[in-house]
Amino acid sequence: MSTTSVAAGPDDVPIARTVAAGDPSLLRAWHTVSRMFAGTRATRELAELATTVQAPVHTGRRIAVASVHGGAGKSTVAALLASVFAVRRADAVLAVDADPYEGSLTWRLGAPSRPTLDRLAPELLAARGGDLRTFGSLLPRTGTGLWLLPGGAADANLCTEVTRALSRLFAIAVTDCRSTLESPGTAPAAADAHAVVLCAAATPDGVRATYRTLRRIVDTGYASWLSRVVVVLSAGSRDGRAALRAGAARELIEQTGVPVVTLPYDRHLAGGALITPSRIAERTLVEATRAAGLALACAKRM
Repeated sequence: MSTTSVAAGPDDVPIARTVAAGDPSLLRAWHTVSRMFAGTRATRELAELATTVQAPVHTGRRIAVASVHGGAGKSTVAALLASVFAVRRADAVLAVDADPYEGSLTWRLGAPSRPTLDRLAPELLAARGGDLRTFGSLLPRTGTGLWLLPGGAADANLCTEVTRALSRLFAIAVTDCRSTLESPGTAPAAADAHAVVLCAAATPDGVRATYRTLRRIVDTGYASWLSRVVVVLSAGSRDGRAALRAGAARELIEQTGVPVVTLPYDRHLAGGALITPSRIAERTLVEATRAAGLALACAKRM
């Protein structure tokens, strides 16, 4: 009798090690002790920024996360923003993976393997008139309560259609767009979103490319579109951060009227493994919360 061997997929094999926390152990211990007394400056700043992501919304707000080119940390930023909203808000938050080949968003957030969006879409759209309990068996959730819409839709419009249909049930929906801002695959999600978070690598080249894209939008007569854009410079490597004059980079992009947030280098996020919220550096959480608040403020104006 012969047996058929089935190859294990990447989600079935433990390919990722446990990644170090963003803050070194001594600094984490200091933060713990400081909070017992007056709290650190970052802790107090985080508490103040938290109110911006808790602002009430009357209808579901959709936030698209895109980039000018690859390697900008787009999926990491989308995971961070969605997690911040889920932790800080009492209402439901959805993270959407728009990648046609099942991107990294849901995996990095620790979601179990689920059917692709192509397979789920008919059931999701058929149940669009139900409440959240209707989707409990269809959509995975993280330990922080964040709902996840998996990727795997060949048609970019299908992901946008499902996200819009579910939007009435979720205060915030954060979409990790499938590709770069100016590509046809990203256009549906960006056009449908109330706000766009544009990610760029915190390197001289990343800032230059992002500025040129924003400038081109202004020069072609679409400057008003930038009122719903927030730029996040993501320091994915120590070398890129060291090569960049952060102040000059911020001033350059702000010339277009777009707010800028810089995520510091965080070794926990830079590893490209599963994201554990408790292991993210405190400064990273502060800046991610700042970016989430700015994006929500843009979305509420639309």
